[in-house]
Amino acid sequence: MKEAYTDRFEFSLDSKGRISVPAEWRGEAFEKRFLVMPSAEGCLRVYPASFLGRQMEKLAADGTSSSDLKRKSLEKLASVIQSAEPDQQGRIMLREKFRQHAALGREAVLIGCLDHFQVWEPRRWTKMAPAATTFEQVAKDAGL
Repeated sequence: MKEAYTDRFEFSLDSKGRISVPAEWRGEAFEKRFLVMPSAEGCLRVYPASFLGRQMEKLAADGTSSSDLKRKSLEKLASVIQSAEPDQQGRIMLREKFRQHAALGREAVLIGCLDHFQVWEPRRWTKMAPAATTFEQVAKDAGL
């Protein structure tokens, strides 16, 4: 990972189901392709395209065979991932089944989660959003 996904952004989806990826997440330090996947939390998780390659490298380093449970789980995950690349305006298209999974209408909230970002329906996000926090609170909890 070259750079971390941080901050929160609110965007509208267009009539084709495209949403803008923040310019801050499309700079030189970031990958150009993404993997979109449904989350059990009711949002979409969006990872840089190298995510799957890193997982495959871990399996190979562990000596995992093609019949191993970890490998089979990763293959199952691969079958529900959408690959996406921003267009000239920095938008990625979210397939209908993904928009339905996340209950996305016209509005969405994009949340930076360090190695990936999440796409939330705004009301769902409001229910899940952590209480406001400060650096000092996080530093104490994380032992920084």
